[in-house]
Amino acid sequence: MSFQISVAIPAYNRADFLKETLDSILNQTYSASEIIVVDDGSTDHTPAVLASFGKRLKSIRIENSGAGIARKTAVEASKYPWIAFCDSDDIWLPNHLERRVSLLKQYSEVNFSFSDLIPFGSAAQPGRTYFSDAPDKWWQQFTKPDDNNCILMGREAYRPFLRFNPGSPVTTVMTRELYNRIGGIDGRYSRMVAEDADMARKAVLYGNVLCDLTATAKQRRHAGNMSAQTLKNLLGKCKILENHIALCIAPESLHADIQAEITRTLHDAFLAAYYDNNLQEANNIIKLINWRSLSTKNKLRYLKLLITSLRHV
Repeated sequence: MSFQISVAIPAYNRADFLKETLDSILNQTYSASEIIVVDDGSTDHTPAVLASFGKRLKSIRIENSGAGIARKTAVEASKYPWIAFCDSDDIWLPNHLERRVSLLKQYSEVNFSFSDLIPFGSAAQPGRTYFSDAPDKWWQQFTKPDDNNCILMGREAYRPFLRFNPGSPVTTVMTRELYNRIGGIDGRYSRMVAEDADMARKAVLYGNVLCDLTATAKQRRHAGNMSAQTLKNLLGKCKILENHIALCIAPESLHADIQAEITRTLHDAFLAAYYDNNLQEANNIIKLINWRSLSTKNKLRYLKLLITSLRHV
C-alpha cells in the first residue's frame, strides 16, 4: 500500500533556517508526494531560498497573515490523502516519513499520528525531548508502549490533551478526511502562539490517535523572553478552550473538564505574568479567577509586582 503525503509548511522571515529544513524533507528515505511552502509575506530573502529549490517544491506567497493562515493555505493548496506538517526552522530526521508510513501500515485504523522530537538551539535543555515537557504522571494515563515503542491512544485522548498536547505540528501526520471533518485550521487563532494546538485537540476528538515515543525530528528553540512567550501561550490556550465550549466544538460531557483546565491554566498564566513583570495581564487574570482563589504565595507575588510597578511611576 502506497501512502501519498503532502507536506505543508508555513514560513515567515526564515531565510537563515529554511534551506536546512527543506533539505531534511527532500532527503527523506521515504519521499513526500508534494511539498508546499507558504511564504507569509516575508521581508527577508525567504523568496530567494524557495526559488533555489525550483520545481522540487511548490511555493505560494501571501500577505502577512500569521502562521495559522499560512499553514491552512498550504494544506488547502495540497491534494494528497495524507497531510504532514513541519515548521520552517525545524528538521526531520532522515527516516521520519518512513517510520510514519511503516507505523500507519501496521495500525491501519489510525488517522492521526505524531512522534517525539529533540529540541535544539540556544534555548534547548540538553538531554530532554519534547515529551519530557509532559506534567508529572501524565503518561501514566495510557497503556505502556508496545513493541514498536508506540501508544495507541485511540479515541479517548481529548481529556489528557487538555493538560498537555504532545502532537506537535513538526511530526504530525493526519488524513485529509480527518482534517476536513474537524473544519481544518481555524484562521482566527493565526497569530496566537498556541494556534497549532487547536487543530491537535480537535483532531483527537474525532480521530484515532497513535503516539510514537521515538524521536523522528528536531525542533529549534530560540532564545528570548521565555516568560512573555509562556504567558502568550497560556492565554492563547485559554481562549481556544473557551471556544471549544462556546462554539460546541467539544461535546457537553467534556465542558466541566475543559472549564477546570481553563481555571488551572489561568493560575499558571498569573505566575507567568508575575515573572514577566506584566501587571496589566496579572490584573486581567485576577478578574477572571478571583483574588480569593490565589494562593498566599501568589497574593504576595502580586503585591510585590504592584509595588515594583508603583516605584516606576
